[in-house]
Amino acid sequence: MKESTLDAKRLRQVAGCFPTGVTVLSVHTPDGSVHGMTASSFLSVSLTPPLVLFSVMNENQLNSYLEVGAKLGISILNENMEGVSNHFAKIALLEEAPVFVDRNEAPVLEEAHAWYATTVEQLIPAGDHVLVLCRVEALDANLADNPLVYYQGYKNIK
Repeated sequence: MKESTLDAKRLRQVAGCFPTGVTVLSVHTPDGSVHGMTASSFLSVSLTPPLVLFSVMNENQLNSYLEVGAKLGISILNENMEGVSNHFAKIALLEEAPVFVDRNEAPVLEEAHAWYATTVEQLIPAGDHVLVLCRVEALDANLADNPLVYYQGYKNIK
């Protein structure tokens, strides 16, 4: 197969033209702490069974905690959580750590716009990423607030 000549920076710029919600993916680590990362590559896959999918770069530390059967929380951030997004993207750390609560053994952010408690079903290699397919075990949303949206930078869409 011919190697792509696309410029990675330009590919990222063009991908940023598609508005997405912003999530924090989180797992419990063996030492009992919570490890999280910011992701916008989240999508719903199936209603029956309830499945969702996201992708993680191969080098990301979250991969060391992902295995089939692992409990994983997905927190959809609200419009006031840009700082939380930056914290888990390691852009700018918050002075005070965000608060997680367990839902079906999966850590989710207490102040999230919406959340999913999931179990990892499959890990699928995909280029420089891993696709993570998860079964939804529980979920909820706070429909009174608005989500944080990423479109060539953060935007609050009302």
